[in-house]
Amino acid sequence: MTYSKKEMRQAYIARLQQLDLNTRLKEQQALAQRLYLTEAWRSANTVALTLSQSLEFDTAPLILHARHKGKTVVVPRTLPHRQMEFVTLTEETTFAESSFGVLEPTNGEVLTKDQLDLIVVPGVAFTASGKRLGFGGGYYDRYLADYAGQTIAVALTIQVAEEDEWAGEEHDVQLNQVVSLVD
Repeated sequence: MTYSKKEMRQAYIARLQQLDLNTRLKEQQALAQRLYLTEAWRSANTVALTLSQSLEFDTAPLILHARHKGKTVVVPRTLPHRQMEFVTLTEETTFAESSFGVLEPTNGEVLTKDQLDLIVVPGVAFTASGKRLGFGGGYYDRYLADYAGQTIAVALTIQVAEEDEWAGEEHDVQLNQVVSLVD
């Protein structure tokens, strides 16, 4: 049965809110190891990651791993008209809280899409084929519409959806790969 994106978003957010901490931590560690083994991660010199919120997959270990491996890490900053850009993350980066309650960089070099090798895309649910249910703002779909690099998502077990759970829309962008523990 197919539900609206709004209904599915609410259901998956409720699941994420109810997930116990031990399960979350174990899965995040296992998923990070799987991500590090992907060709997309290994070959990327510049990786775009979010500064995760409490419900989301914790990106702090991914950021540390990428920087340890000498990769350039960039994080998103929202712009007017539901647009965004990616800014380099360094020791000098300063942050401010956005209107969404998310930390965003206030300084740093903005990189163009062709300078990003890999974008680790956040969301509330994903299918094995790369369908993504985001948080509803459309920022990533707009950004990814003409992005030619690699896209990957990391999905906790409770975020893995059946292909027909929600109806896709014309502007939805399919991801190249979804890393999960579901085989």
